[in-house]
Amino acid sequence: MKKIKISNILQYMAEMSEDFEFIGDENDTISGYSSLTNYVNGTLTWVRNHSFYLEKYKHKHPINLIFLPPNFELDSRIVNCIISDDPHRAFFLVLREFFYTPERICSGNNNYISKTATISDGVVIGNNCTIGENVVIGKGTRIYNNVVIANNVKIGVNCLVKSGAIIGEEGHGHLVDKSGILHRIVHLGGVAIGNNVEIGANTCIDRGALDDTIIGDNVKIDNLCHVAHNCILENGVFLAANTMLAGSVSVGKNTRLISITARNGINIGSNSIVGFGSVVVKNLEDNSVYYGNPTEFKGIK
Repeated sequence: MKKIKISNILQYMAEMSEDFEFIGDENDTISGYSSLTNYVNGTLTWVRNHSFYLEKYKHKHPINLIFLPPNFELDSRIVNCIISDDPHRAFFLVLREFFYTPERICSGNNNYISKTATISDGVVIGNNCTIGENVVIGKGTRIYNNVVIANNVKIGVNCLVKSGAIIGEEGHGHLVDKSGILHRIVHLGGVAIGNNVEIGANTCIDRGALDDTIIGDNVKIDNLCHVAHNCILENGVFLAANTMLAGSVSVGKNTRLISITARNGINIGSNSIVGFGSVVVKNLEDNSVYYGNPTEFKGIK
């Protein structure tokens, strides 16, 4: 693995407007990364708190570079350290910049791409994908294998769609006629996806009934999620695995939904957190923390 000078890491963090304090020799180099529990000599690592450090780091050999929280009690094993208000964030930003190579995709085998689709420069499409009519895919977007993008879907720039995702199929809407027979409600809208969006493996996003289902910029959707017809996810929304949003749910900006289920037609506020396994049956406010079944208010965020 390549060697990187600590000074280059510090320069990058400054460019990213990260607040930090460095203690050590910035001319030292690191040769990779490792976890604290399985630390490898010469690498960089991180720790969330001092008690975890004392519990997990049983070695005597030095740590070449570690990201630490404020007010951390240093010992002689720490050679260089970067003190950050969020060492987890700072560490993984550095990993992404210096050590991460995006997955290579073998493009173009057994794909169906409609003649009316618009595929921008720099788009990479994996194997066995279907791209429907009037689809627009922005520059730099990557689409992994076995993805279906149905008609009238628009995807912005620098997005990632992981394997098995299905975007723009009809939702699960039905009506009952006078004889009691169920009939599918036609869905004639599309899906509009912003920039820098990630959509996880085997996730489904349904198209709108009349208007589009909308996914804002910088939304991150995990694997095995379901976003039903007419949902609106504002910028920066985060969905963890197995989150299920029924039709016409609106989620405000920067809200985190952690493996929840939400009833159709509700509004979930901005800058909030809804915790593991929650069942949301009513509107939720901004800047708040909720969890439970049914969901209850647990405090201000």
